[in-house]
This record gives sequence, C-alpha cells and structure tokens, in this order.
Amino acid sequence: MERRLHEASLSGSVHALNTLMEEDELILDRVSLTCLDETPLHLAALRGHLDFTRALLSRKPKLATELDSVGRTPLHLASAEGHSQIVRELLQVSVDVCRIRDQDGRTPLHLASVKGRVDIIRELIQAQPGSTHDVLDQGETVLHLCVKHNRLDALKLLVESVQKDFLKSQDNSGNTILHLASALKQKETVKYLLSMDGVKEHVNTKNVNGFTALDVLEQCPRDLKGIEIQEVLQQAGGRRVSLVARSPQISSCSQAWQLVWNKYLKMEDHWLEVARGYLIMAATLTATVAFQAGINPPVSVWQELLTRKHYQEAGTNPPESVWQELLTKKHYQEAGTSIFFATVYSIDYYILFLRGNTISLVASLIIIFLMISGFPLKNKFSQWLLTMAMCTALTFMALTYLVALNLLTPDVDAQSDKRLWGVMHDIYQSSIYTWIAALVLLFQTARIMKWPESVKRMWRPKTHQ
Repeated sequence: MERRLHEASLSGSVHALNTLMEEDELILDRVSLTCLDETPLHLAALRGHLDFTRALLSRKPKLATELDSVGRTPLHLASAEGHSQIVRELLQVSVDVCRIRDQDGRTPLHLASVKGRVDIIRELIQAQPGSTHDVLDQGETVLHLCVKHNRLDALKLLVESVQKDFLKSQDNSGNTILHLASALKQKETVKYLLSMDGVKEHVNTKNVNGFTALDVLEQCPRDLKGIEIQEVLQQAGGRRVSLVARSPQISSCSQAWQLVWNKYLKMEDHWLEVARGYLIMAATLTATVAFQAGINPPVSVWQELLTRKHYQEAGTNPPESVWQELLTKKHYQEAGTSIFFATVYSIDYYILFLRGNTISLVASLIIIFLMISGFPLKNKFSQWLLTMAMCTALTFMALTYLVALNLLTPDVDAQSDKRLWGVMHDIYQSSIYTWIAALVLLFQTARIMKWPESVKRMWRPKTHQ
C-alpha cells in the first residue's frame, strides 16, 4: 500500500490517490508513522504536481508542516524548484511554515534566493515579510546568498523589501554584501549596490580582518574586470584601509579645496593599470614605425648593383675623385643597401638617422617589455623608468623625422630655390623650440600638481599627542 502511494505521488495521479483512499481511509494518517524519507506531499511539491498537491492538502492539511529527513518542508522543495502555484497552495494552509528552518538553518526564502526564483521570493515576502531578516548560522542574510550565487534580479527585489539599515548587515566574518560582490568581481552587482544610499554611505566598512571592499578586491588576482570594479568603488568614495586610517578631519575650507582637487587635478593611483593597454599599443606602433624606417629608409634601397655605366647612362657621371671614393666603398652601391648612404655628402646625416631611429626602437621595446613582463609598475623606480623610456622614444622619433626631412631635401643651386632651405631652417627651429618648451611645461606642471598636497597638509589640523 505504501509503495503504491509512493508511486502515485511520483506520477501525480489523483485517480490512484482516490483509489487508495477508498481502500484505506487512514493511509495518509499512517504516513507520519512510517520511516520514509519524505511524505507524498514532499514528492508532489518536488515534482510540481499541482492537482495532486491540492488533493493531499484537502484530505490532510497537516502534511504541509511535515519535515523530511533533512528537516525540509514541502514549501522548501517547491520554493527551490520554482513551483509558484504549489507555493501559493501551501501558503494558504499555513504562512508560519515560511519561518521553518532545515538542518542547515535555511528557510524556504533562503533556498528561493539561492536559486534566484523571483516569483517565489515575492510570494514568500508577501506571506511573511519578517522572513527576509532570518540569518544563517554563519551570519549570512538572504542578501548575502543572492550575491554569493550571483542572483542580481532576486537581490533587487529583496533590497526593495528591506529597511535601509539592513543593507549594511555583516556576516560572521564582517563582510557586507559589497565585500562579497567585490571579492567575486560582480561588476553589475557592485554598480547596483553603490547606487543605493544605504550601501554607498558605508562603502568603507571594514570586515573582521580590517579590510574594506576595495582591500578585498586587491587580494584577488588582477584582471580587466577587477580594474573596472576598482574604478567604480573609488568613484563612490571607496578607499583602502590604510588611507581610511590616515584620513583626518579637515576644515570646511580644506574640504572645498579637496573637492576641486579630486574632481579636476587628482590622478588616480591605478591610472597606469588602466592605461596599460593603450601604452602597449602606442609603444608597439612606435616600434613598428622605427623598425620599418630602419630596414626601409627614406627613398628605399638600391634594387641592383650599380656600376659606372649606370651613372653614364643616367647622365650623372660623377667626378673621378668621387668615383674613386665609391669604388673604395663599393658596398654602398650593392643591391639592398640604402640609396642615401651611397651619397658621400649625406653619410653623416644618415648615421644620425640610424642612431636616432635605433634608440627610438629600443626605447619602445623597453616599454613593451615592462608592460608584458608583469614588472611591478606602482613603485617610483618603475614609473620613472617607464616615463624616461616613453620620453626617449618620442624624442628620438621626432629627431629621426627631422633628419629624414633633411635627407629628402634636394641640393639647390638656383637663387630662387634657396627659400626651400629657409623653410627647412624654420621647421628645424620651431620643432626644437616647441619640443623643449613642451618638456619644460611638463616638468613645471608636475611641480604644480604636487603643490595642492602641501596646501592640504598645511590646512590639516594638528592632532594632539
């Protein structure tokens, strides 16, 4: 008889249940006396058999409060599986079952939150609003469970149903839901939480280890998502615990100045990490240009071996002294060598071109190496080295360009064409002066940017020992 009832519960056959009840009217009363792990109502709630559930509840409503072998009610199973209609039927029998805990301390609302059953959560909250404040043995709230299992929609519904102060609840480790979302790198969850005043006001809450949400994020392996979350936290006022501890109370005048500083002048500490990809791209482009200029210099290279016959056919037979020089250094005319290097009057400029281009290439490769090698970039030496490499690459790239312009400028004899050299002279002068002015301006700007920090220290009240 019990086996037939078990099979009827699994199949959800109301006809089979009616047949069994006709044969033995007390069959449901004897269910609680058996050693079965679950009642027929547990099986019906788990399988989602709505009609069978109604039939059981109409004959024996007390089944709604029966526990299985792990302390779960039928409402626990229906909530976890998302059977909303069965949940409504069970709640019509008793709303107190919402607060019953299984052997792990979980209520039906906890299981629905873990699974992200938004419809079930809404039904349970309407039936028992106080169930949102039930806490697990580890101090976790339903909000913690939603974040832990990445159920953002369920979290939004629960946040709308609780008081503002509940958003700053901490588990036994002192972690708020913002701590968890940061540690799990849930960017959308972090952004949503920080849009709530109850969370943003306590963005620097510390756990039992003394870590803020930003500190917890720093403990995780760094990746692009972590950097994006770090930026979101810092924009909301998130700080590391060392900075929170050092932050004194300052005057209103200093606060106003600090707002201006943070909004317009301050460079975030993580700017180098954020700009890593752009720096690699710029350095790679610079290295590519320098490499291409080195193997394919201005006006390209000789395509074939030159002889005196080539000069004669071109009508540019050089003087004997020049021809002897060419014979002495005949490799200048070999196929694949630079055309400019074959011109004895341009050798010095060509060597200067090669040196500047090579230095620019090496400096760019140093930048790429620093960026991809995992070399720590937050210490002062690394930032100084990176800055010098970037300035060197750009400076010698500009120098190479100016030398190339000189190499490409033809010799002129006509008086009217001498204005070309005047233009070249102006280009040289303006380029050099502009570059020097830019470096000086950069240096002075760096000094000015340090000045507000000293002003803030001046306005900062002294603490009494």
